[in-house]
Amino acid sequence: MKISPITLSRLRNDANFQFHTEFSSLVEKQTPEALKIKPLFDAYLPLYEKVDLALKKINKSSLTEQIQEADRVRDNIWKGLVDTNTAALRHFDPAVQKSAKKLKIVFDTYGNIAKKTFNEQTSATYNILQDLESSKYAPDVSAVGLGQWIAELKTRNNAFADLMRERVDEGSLKVDIVLKKARTQLDNAYYSIADLINALVLVEGAANYESFIKKLNLNIAKYNLLATQNSRKPGKGKGKGKKEEKEG
Repeated sequence: MKISPITLSRLRNDANFQFHTEFSSLVEKQTPEALKIKPLFDAYLPLYEKVDLALKKINKSSLTEQIQEADRVRDNIWKGLVDTNTAALRHFDPAVQKSAKKLKIVFDTYGNIAKKTFNEQTSATYNILQDLESSKYAPDVSAVGLGQWIAELKTRNNAFADLMRERVDEGSLKVDIVLKKARTQLDNAYYSIADLINALVLVEGAANYESFIKKLNLNIAKYNLLATQNSRKPGKGKGKGKKEEKEG
């Protein structure tokens, strides 16, 4: 019996921190003394607190709330644009229906860009707006009546991009760098503990560690699955909620 492997760098920020939270809770429940890992666990805890602090600084950015609201508004306008075209597929005028069908191909090509990470959505929105405003589709856009939706989406997308640039200027990029380094240190501290427990199992037998390892391996399986699912989702990023920040 041994602790299963996990590549913690594959997890987004929130999932990574939650894994460490659950791990530390397991250790404290059985006690680091009983597991014979107290020196390593004592070194692990300050690194855990450092990651926690870095995450809180990011979440408390003075622009975070504005960015989230701007993204919500942008998402709603995108949905309204797509829904308006979908409704036009049933328009009484066959010419309008025809234009809506042509535009639907464009929307289907890009997919639901509202599910992409912040930066990816900004880029995808810029690209689809270019297509919709091109001479190829301009007559169809006019026929369906999407002109105002497109103009508003462009305005909101540009405003969102400005907020993201402002947040970087505010210094959150430095916090992100600190978080990345702190995460790496914390992950390495975990690996050292896992290696020690696996070594102790070989030397002493599994009896004193069986319950702990079984519970930890269940968690590892859960987070390995999460990492795999995330890697299969195109356009997904870190953060919180639906996107990169939308991440962890």
